[in-house]
Amino acid sequence: MTPFQVGAHVSSSGGLWKAVERGVAIGAEALQIFPSAPQNWRPTNHTPEAYAKFLEARAAAGIGEVWVHCIYLVNLATEAPEQLEKSIAAVVNALSVAERVGGNGVVLHTGSHKGGGLEGCLPQVAGAIERILSEAPGSTVLALENAAGHGGTIGRDFLELGTILRAVSNPRLQVCVDTCHAFAGGYNLADRDGVQAMLEEFDREVGLQHLAVWHLNDSKQGLGDQRDRHENIGDGRIGTEGFTVWLDAIARVPEITARAMLLEVPGITDDGPDAENVRRMKEIRAAVEAAG
Repeated sequence: MTPFQVGAHVSSSGGLWKAVERGVAIGAEALQIFPSAPQNWRPTNHTPEAYAKFLEARAAAGIGEVWVHCIYLVNLATEAPEQLEKSIAAVVNALSVAERVGGNGVVLHTGSHKGGGLEGCLPQVAGAIERILSEAPGSTVLALENAAGHGGTIGRDFLELGTILRAVSNPRLQVCVDTCHAFAGGYNLADRDGVQAMLEEFDREVGLQHLAVWHLNDSKQGLGDQRDRHENIGDGRIGTEGFTVWLDAIARVPEITARAMLLEVPGITDDGPDAENVRRMKEIRAAVEAAG
């Protein structure tokens, strides 16, 4: 299997193993799932049989990487003690699910400092992550996702993410880069020089070895607009040519040539990642590989 697996976020409604069926149906080579309803604090209670069926289906289908996306309610920078406790428990739960499905790890939106800056909430955020990693079983990765920047979300620039990684200093703490968020945050992924500048900044502030996975989304909004608006591959401001330039650039960086690319696009018919988006990205990958 190519090291640049084209994967997708798929629903696990009806049973964990259904996610594998849905992934196979659209041609996904890797998967991302939610541990539970993304807008609900209620923790997951998958049965041992459900985990076993998922593992059996995954092996039979030859699915590569599997990631869990933590619920959206988490905010490790919150000023509310009750929400912080719920947030910590939710991330621990997600890591537990990832461990039991044999996953690579959990992608997390760290939260929002609401414009107050990372410095003031860094001790709380770092302390919460340290506690999460001490309570969560196994060795699955926790990957902090970069943000578009709207509403004071943590991680608009790589300095913030690198600051958190240095404060925690745990090999299980890594980073997920979302292409839409990066573009909206001011990183021009549609331009070769822009991609190179982004990679250099990431290496300086975070370290390329800490880039664990990609979220692959085009952007409805313009460069630097700080709005998190995903678009189908090739239909947004990054565009097919932009993704070709981006993939060609990262394919030349040895430290990150084996990272799954997970689609979180709206879908051609508004049903989320679909076969057409997977096909488009595979065509871009084939073109880059053919060009050498």
